[in-house]
Amino acid sequence: MKHATMYSRRTLLGQSIALGLSGLAGNAARAATAAWPSKPIQVIVPATTGSAPEIVARLIADALSARLSNPVYVEGMPGASGIIGTDKALKAPADGHTLLYAMNQVATMNPHLYPRLPYNPARDMAPISLVARGGYVLLAHSGLPASDLPSLIALAKREPGKLAYASTGNGSAFHLGMELIKAQCGIDLLHVPYRSGANANTELMAGRVQVRLEPQASALALVRGGRVKALAVTTPTRLPVLPQVPTVRETLPGFELSGWNALWAPAGTPAPVIVRLNAEVQEILKSDAFRSHLLQLGLAPEGSTPAELAALTAQETAQWKALIDKTGIKAD
Repeated sequence: MKHATMYSRRTLLGQSIALGLSGLAGNAARAATAAWPSKPIQVIVPATTGSAPEIVARLIADALSARLSNPVYVEGMPGASGIIGTDKALKAPADGHTLLYAMNQVATMNPHLYPRLPYNPARDMAPISLVARGGYVLLAHSGLPASDLPSLIALAKREPGKLAYASTGNGSAFHLGMELIKAQCGIDLLHVPYRSGANANTELMAGRVQVRLEPQASALALVRGGRVKALAVTTPTRLPVLPQVPTVRETLPGFELSGWNALWAPAGTPAPVIVRLNAEVQEILKSDAFRSHLLQLGLAPEGSTPAELAALTAQETAQWKALIDKTGIKAD
């Protein structure tokens, strides 16, 4: 009985200490959240001024600033396929005062394209929320004797390697997207990389390349100009603005290709801060004004939990790894 009593006392003492430590940790987390934000919040965007990610980041920053009653500002850091800005954001103190608003490429494609990538998405990125998603339009020169994806496939199979597609560089999202379509269609197209989307579109309109993927917002203006035509859209359903254009999925069941933007923090950012930021973003996404701005950019507002963003990132990471390993694609 004596030993049992001593054991019980020790057990109770251990439980009390554990509860005490747990309580201290909980108090520290609550204190950190209560004190946050204690200074202006910086949102780093690894994209050029005036690009869709940069515009949406400013909308998010303005809305967060109002909701938190605290300054939130955006700093654009383009370059090196988003690596420069992403690395800067993830190496900032993990106190909730530096955030990353970026494209899916930095988390799902770059790790397989750059062997010396200075950050590890799985280790260094704390997901907050998905924010926006947009599809692509498969464009063709107006004189190409193909009116949809099946006729493009037939043409490419009659003349393997003779048709060319444009991208904005080796390892770009447009390059990988076209390689995914090629792989699933079983066709051979020549890749011609350009320095910018403007250069690629000029070459497409001139007929020096035959096809190209273009974000749906900018594709609409090109199609309406009459010098290119839309063969297919990569979204799961047809676009209301291009109802006559079939989806790739109508030819390749289950196919979907989208570009998405999300909000992350450096790993180690207090969980209560992540939870608060996620809740604020979900409320922002409900705003009619915010949703209208996104739709004007050709983007669909789409939120998520941190866990859902982590799962989406893992899923796409595996998809792009398989494609890059198979094709041997290397970044510029």
